[in-house]
Amino acid sequence: MKFLYKFILIWAIISSASFAQTLVNTYPFPSSTVNNSFWGITDLNDTLFVASDNNGAIYRVSKVDGSIIGGSIMPPSTINFNHGLSWDGSGFWVARSASGVTRRFYKINLLGAVVDSITIPTLWGNSTIGLGGIDIHGTDMWFSVYYPDFASYPFTYAYKLDLNTKAITDTIPLRGKQPQGIAVKGDTIFYVNDNFQGEPERIYAYSISLGDTIFSFPAPDPDGDCDPRGLHWDGQYLWHIARSVGPLTTRTLYKYQLGGSGNPIIHTSVDSLSFGNVVIGQSSNLALNIANNGTAPLIITNFNISNPAFTIAPNSLPDTIAPSGNANYNVTFSPSAFGNTPATLQISSNDIGTPVETVGLRGVGVYTGGHITTVTNYDYGNRRVNSLCGYTFEVENQGGGVIQIYSIDTETERFHFDSTGITFPISINPLDKASFRIWFNPNSAATFSDSVTITSNSTNAPSYKFSISGTGDATPTDLGDILWQGINPDNPNTSFNDIQPTSMKYISDVNGDGVYDLLVATENYLTICYNGNSSVTADILWIFNTHFGTINTGSVDWQDAVQTIQDIDNDGIEDVIIGCTGGNEMVYAISGRTGQKLWEYGNPSTTDDGDIMGVRTDYDYNNDGHKDVLISASGSGMGAGRHAAICVNGLNGAVIFNTTQSSEFTWDVVATEEGGAIALSNNGGPYSVNGFNTSGIVSWNYGVTGAVWNMREINDINGDNVKDIIGFYGFSGSIFAIDGSNGAQLWTDGLGNSNNGNFAILPDLDGNGFSDFTLSGPQSVFRKDTKTDSTQWIYSPNSSYIRGIASIDDVNGDSVSDIAVITQLPPRVIVLDGAKGSVLFDYSLGSSINQRGDRISALPDLDNNHSNEFVAGSRDGRVICFSGGPDGTVGIQPVSNVIPEKYSLYQNYPNPFNPSTLIKFDIPKNALVKLKVYDILGREVAKLVNTDLLAGSYEFSFNGSNFASGVYFYTLEAGDFKQTKKMLLVK
Repeated sequence: MKFLYKFILIWAIISSASFAQTLVNTYPFPSSTVNNSFWGITDLNDTLFVASDNNGAIYRVSKVDGSIIGGSIMPPSTINFNHGLSWDGSGFWVARSASGVTRRFYKINLLGAVVDSITIPTLWGNSTIGLGGIDIHGTDMWFSVYYPDFASYPFTYAYKLDLNTKAITDTIPLRGKQPQGIAVKGDTIFYVNDNFQGEPERIYAYSISLGDTIFSFPAPDPDGDCDPRGLHWDGQYLWHIARSVGPLTTRTLYKYQLGGSGNPIIHTSVDSLSFGNVVIGQSSNLALNIANNGTAPLIITNFNISNPAFTIAPNSLPDTIAPSGNANYNVTFSPSAFGNTPATLQISSNDIGTPVETVGLRGVGVYTGGHITTVTNYDYGNRRVNSLCGYTFEVENQGGGVIQIYSIDTETERFHFDSTGITFPISINPLDKASFRIWFNPNSAATFSDSVTITSNSTNAPSYKFSISGTGDATPTDLGDILWQGINPDNPNTSFNDIQPTSMKYISDVNGDGVYDLLVATENYLTICYNGNSSVTADILWIFNTHFGTINTGSVDWQDAVQTIQDIDNDGIEDVIIGCTGGNEMVYAISGRTGQKLWEYGNPSTTDDGDIMGVRTDYDYNNDGHKDVLISASGSGMGAGRHAAICVNGLNGAVIFNTTQSSEFTWDVVATEEGGAIALSNNGGPYSVNGFNTSGIVSWNYGVTGAVWNMREINDINGDNVKDIIGFYGFSGSIFAIDGSNGAQLWTDGLGNSNNGNFAILPDLDGNGFSDFTLSGPQSVFRKDTKTDSTQWIYSPNSSYIRGIASIDDVNGDSVSDIAVITQLPPRVIVLDGAKGSVLFDYSLGSSINQRGDRISALPDLDNNHSNEFVAGSRDGRVICFSGGPDGTVGIQPVSNVIPEKYSLYQNYPNPFNPSTLIKFDIPKNALVKLKVYDILGREVAKLVNTDLLAGSYEFSFNGSNFASGVYFYTLEAGDFKQTKKMLLVK
């Protein structure tokens, strides 16, 4: 009976008008990092004091107008927090932010010095305690706790602490899980709850004598999230700090009178109205309900709409809504033009907390049916003769119906539509866009014009035409002239866009223009195929994206984790293999023509299988006539992951062998005629290389002292008729050569400080019949002999590291392959004379580490001047294609205008020769021509011609100054023709 009486009494008190509250005024604080973190509030005499949770500073605030007055009180730098503030008669008590530190409260005097503290080790067994607010009443401090909290009522507690004994003397249950500020008014304790756990933000009043909550009212912004913080009762008003009403991050001081007539509180049924697509000239209506959640009449005095395309009815103002009442209105959108039409509806009323409530309005005016819109013309400008340049344009549907595009056509051969991956008809939904590309291929130094016709079912232009034009530029290029350049794109699937290149290699022509193209992998999860035959601006042929979400996302991180492979999908074009790191850890086969996935290897649902450290596509392991994929799959530590040498079928990704290695991690892998070799490491060592046969069975081990960055198979250098292996490891430029059959060391060397890097194999320079090599990673460029490890020359660029290196064949006419390098800092692109190591070309990429040179690749001749080009990639995502110049094969000359009837290779003259001789050949039709020189053992020593030539008769002047006396063979390959002849160099 007593319990029932108590409940009735509490309900009567909650319902009593004596507990009505009125919001008297609001005082916004100026926006700043410190002010926007205001939390604790108290008063001293006629002045309020507020404190910031940003730096712990305490500020004086006027009770008259809420302005910040005078200087601040700055506690020691260790008190850079504030979750509550209260004055005890001689100093300020400050509450610590959520922490496991046991000193929870500090007392600070008016000079900012710490004069006392209170320790509370745990609450409810938790060492971490989240304090929401404090208030002192006499010698007692009340404080609210938002952590720990509980699943059922009481959700949290407030505690009373005796300031003399510093012991907790009382506890009261709270109805909110995230109580913040707390204030004491006699027998009543006020606290405010944040909505951090989805509960409403309300200010509650708890009666100590009754032992329960007696009433509550909404925090200042009942429609949203105002992050309520400090509360304080000054004997006349209840003061509250919270975020400003609306989508603002600034703080406002709210002043409540407990009692009086109360306040109206405006509440709209929605925060925004979206009308979608509305046909121009028609209208659409949506309902808006305005409610009064307060205790006084709500008087709406004005509707202000920022765009006349929207109206509201009824609009007979003022309009009064009684407490707990509501009113219905209709908002109408009547577009007069195409496009997205945003607006705001501002509702003015006598709600002092929200004097202007804003409702967002949005609609889109569209045309009837499908309405096509695109460009009216495009000029490519000057583009290199015989280049292939793309222009991508968008077709937009501005109508309310679906557009069906049936065809896109040009009228001349110099322009054509890129139909790759496109099947007509193509549907474009209302307000959607579709992108298309037109290629321009100037074949002479002239201006070309054409028109593009788009045939569709659009209501406005079923046969839409726009004009295109461009001019061929036949200006000869010199070594280092920029042929085209671009920037690696951002990844649309993520905001992480580290666009630096991680791998760069050329691939045989993929788009049918007869010119090699370029593969670039980036740190932001993209593998990009660039059009090698671009001019001025880089054209992207396709992109393969390995960002698949929070799981199965990772990038190619290693130069040799990208390889080309013979055609998989029977379209006559080389395809691509990539291996990823990060959370992806997969190997993908990608169509070289379209960039579509052909197959994948790995588990897309796991993230700890181990990174793919390298892939190779050099040999056929299962004898099906197609080369397979050798993989280095690392581990993820402590026995986890694959840490294996894996071989999969190049046609479908099926496993041929999977050999787990006795190490935590793997590094590079190399395919050999014997099987292969894989580099191994553990945390801090040991490090080694395991050799294996064509079944993956480990057959030998070679120990090293660091992680092996790169390995290459080279021709036999120890006379056992088995190809051998060179490798590069550690940070001291350590290199080695080992027997490909048993791992026996043939030689080892150190090149000084280095980073990771890769080898480039070079033709024999000193005439000993064995290939040479150079490598990225060290701080200098070395040309070394694979047989003897002898150094033929060194070039020191005064750079931190060589980041990339490539053999680009001969670009200065001495018949020796030259070398392109890219450096870290200062960032430079340098071309070195392959014979001497002298600088032929030097280009600055900038001066900062953000412009660091990263990767460089040769690109076979694209401008028909008989030299290869080279492409550089920098840390900031630039991709720049440089011309190899006009001197790549000095002496190649057409000798007749008569087109021969058949292929022919003539005997060189003179023969014997010293040092030069002429080699003549005929080609009856346009062809890719390769003219190479071999030594008596059949090893390539010079590549004289490697370019497309027109039908005709040619002669090449071969200079043997850098070669030893002896018998040499020269071979011509053109189309299906191949022939070899012998010549004798006598010095």
